[in-house]
Amino acid sequence: MLRRLIRRLVAVGGAAGAALALTTAPAIAAPEIVSLSMRDITLADGHPGMVASATLISAQPVVLDDVVVTYDFGAVADLVEVVAPAGADCSLVDKTVLACHRDQVRLGSAPLVGQFDVLVRAVDGAALGEGPLQLGVEAAGLPFVSAGSWVRVGAGVDLVAGPSTALTRRPGESFTLPLKVDVAGTVAVERPSVYFTETYAFRATRKFTNCLYVLDHIRNCWFDGTFTPGAAYTAVLPFLLGADTAAPGTKGLEATWFTAAEAADYESFLAGHGYSGGEPGTEGELTLTGELELLADQADTVPHNNRTGLSVTVAGHNGIDLAALGAAVRGAVGERRPVTVGVRNLGPAAAEQPGGDVATVEVTIPPGTTATAVPPECAPPGDPVAAGVPGAAAYHCKPGALLYPDTSLEFSFELRIDRARPADGAIRLTGAGTGGAGNDRAAITVNDPATGTDTAPPVAGGRLPITGAPASALLGLGALLILGGLTAVVLARTRAG
Repeated sequence: MLRRLIRRLVAVGGAAGAALALTTAPAIAAPEIVSLSMRDITLADGHPGMVASATLISAQPVVLDDVVVTYDFGAVADLVEVVAPAGADCSLVDKTVLACHRDQVRLGSAPLVGQFDVLVRAVDGAALGEGPLQLGVEAAGLPFVSAGSWVRVGAGVDLVAGPSTALTRRPGESFTLPLKVDVAGTVAVERPSVYFTETYAFRATRKFTNCLYVLDHIRNCWFDGTFTPGAAYTAVLPFLLGADTAAPGTKGLEATWFTAAEAADYESFLAGHGYSGGEPGTEGELTLTGELELLADQADTVPHNNRTGLSVTVAGHNGIDLAALGAAVRGAVGERRPVTVGVRNLGPAAAEQPGGDVATVEVTIPPGTTATAVPPECAPPGDPVAAGVPGAAAYHCKPGALLYPDTSLEFSFELRIDRARPADGAIRLTGAGTGGAGNDRAAITVNDPATGTDTAPPVAGGRLPITGAPASALLGLGALLILGGLTAVVLARTRAG
């Protein structure tokens, strides 16, 4: 099977333009059940290389066997090579085709990343140039799927971020972030950009015309002109620590510098995955000193030194109280009934967990019922890739990285009633903000004699409830993760109700 798949993958070639956007199939039986993509890449001769990976997604949960992903770099073999990381089940099936194999992968509504990692690096002595990198995937019973990524080799430069900043503030107090970048080496840098890992607690108090914002949260800034080798450039960004910031604690932010070409790759990645770019400010330009002239495409040869950090110790006391929201329904044996459970932040502070979830939401299905429909944010314990799969006895649901005070987050299940009087199920919260208040557990009852009608989780005052994951774009847009000294991008997609 593996050899047949590889032969078919190698036989498929052709040019590709910009990286293809992720799409999902309308039905599990459709030929386009699986979609494939990879971000565009800009490198330089001397760059240590970038970890990249085919990203897979499916319209519905599916298990694939004998999965082969190929990276065909024949069209750019004079510019780059694609090599396998140590320990990966990858091999060259042609001089310029790397095939990576896994016995089985499970796909669902969340993109699968990191399972087919490769290293893309410029060949020694590579000239400036660009071209397509062709991707393909096939598995047992799966029609062939292809996609493309665009690869460029640019002039090597070195942007070096300034030192990190640490300070202490109380909720509601203002502070500034000193932004600094040095142009190391002998090559000038044209039109650099800086991207920020967003933290909900940090609110921009001035919005600059050359920066993008999602509500009051800064996403990135760009600077026209050319920046002289050996020079240092500075600016100051003003912020306010939100009054609803949990205290005591620590909040952090990172600023990472990109060349113009690297920023274009990132923006293409965002656009291909359907993310909003935010809105520019209207309160003047954020300036860095530079001289104007045009240069070729560029890439940073030392990417591990182009980020800086801000750490704010939050003083005082401003707590979080997350409460479980249960449900009660009635119905005859054989009927299917909607059941909505959730979590409510009673405040007074916002619950925030960048890169994770504000709590673990454990849902136990009432014995005597069967979960026939499950929200995509919920998966059986120990099997996170089976999100949205019905039939399990319990689920762990992901509430996302941000939950505002006085806001509820709901998860909608459908239960089939298999016996007249099922036992109680439960929803239980664990994690920050869930201890000590006695409200971290609630019942899920079906045909309880004490309950005459269906009841839904209370939503008392405050903002409207959110269905699905909260507005995590405030944390995800512009988020940057440095992996092994190599720049990669991780985002959390908005799901608003």
